[in-house]
Amino acid sequence: MTRKTMMNTFDTLQTLFLHDLRELDHLERRGWFVWPMTRVVKEEHLGRCCYLAEEFLSSTDLRAFKHEVGLNEQRWHAYKAKISGP
Repeated sequence: MTRKTMMNTFDTLQTLFLHDLRELDHLERRGWFVWPMTRVVKEEHLGRCCYLAEEFLSSTDLRAFKHEVGLNEQRWHAYKAKISGP
């Protein structure tokens, strides 16, 4: 994979991830007005993005990605767990 392709992948994943994080934050602020399934779907999508980032980004880019989207390892693994189950 070329460096340009890697950066396009990085940018695309970052855009998707940040969009979902904003939407999840918005849902959490609405509290009980949100269907529980809506939150679950968003968290699962974030988990899928985590797996895609691990698959397509180099370890250096992955660290930068986690930093850019503001996730520590605990939250990163929590989103991944939404996909892999308990």
